[in-house]
Amino acid sequence: MPLYQIHHSAPLTPSQQTLLAQGITSLHCSTFSAPSAFVNMTFHYNPPVSTPSSTPTTTIYVGGTPHRTNYILGHLRPRRNNAEKLAAVVRGITALWNEHVRSSISASTYTPKDSSAHLDNKAHLDATARLDDPLALHNVFLMEDIVAGAEQGFLLPPAGRDLEWARENMGAFEGRAREGDESMGVLVREYKGKL
Repeated sequence: MPLYQIHHSAPLTPSQQTLLAQGITSLHCSTFSAPSAFVNMTFHYNPPVSTPSSTPTTTIYVGGTPHRTNYILGHLRPRRNNAEKLAAVVRGITALWNEHVRSSISASTYTPKDSSAHLDNKAHLDATARLDDPLALHNVFLMEDIVAGAEQGFLLPPAGRDLEWARENMGAFEGRAREGDESMGVLVREYKGKL
């Protein structure tokens, strides 16, 4: 139901992408009521320019000057009084990035000028997102802009009405699971305990 787009200038290994995708999916599902089968994630790599044939597909400007940044855009369904949950998701995404990407700090060319800004210092965790650090997560933007849509052939319910929607569609979910649709099997197992 959400779409998270990870735009990165730092090269991510397939393992890092999987860990981020699994972590963000788990974070989203535990914060909101979306089934994991409907949490979508895309990765967009913006490689450095080394030859004319490897021109990046995106040029990112910050303050009017080009920068190589890492940022995540999350498109979600709108909910009332959601600011605290959204802030928690931003903090969670930042923690996941720091754990799975910045933990490879030895591969980074960035050296903090102030040793107190090291990753192990929790007070400075968010303050380490400097533009001159190529492994930092520089921005996370969550937008509640999905007003209507469909997932795997099912119209999306309004946010907060997922359980009612699941009850109404459970027969179709179970039918597709019996036919071998693996994602519907996961969805049925996730919702069975909640209904």
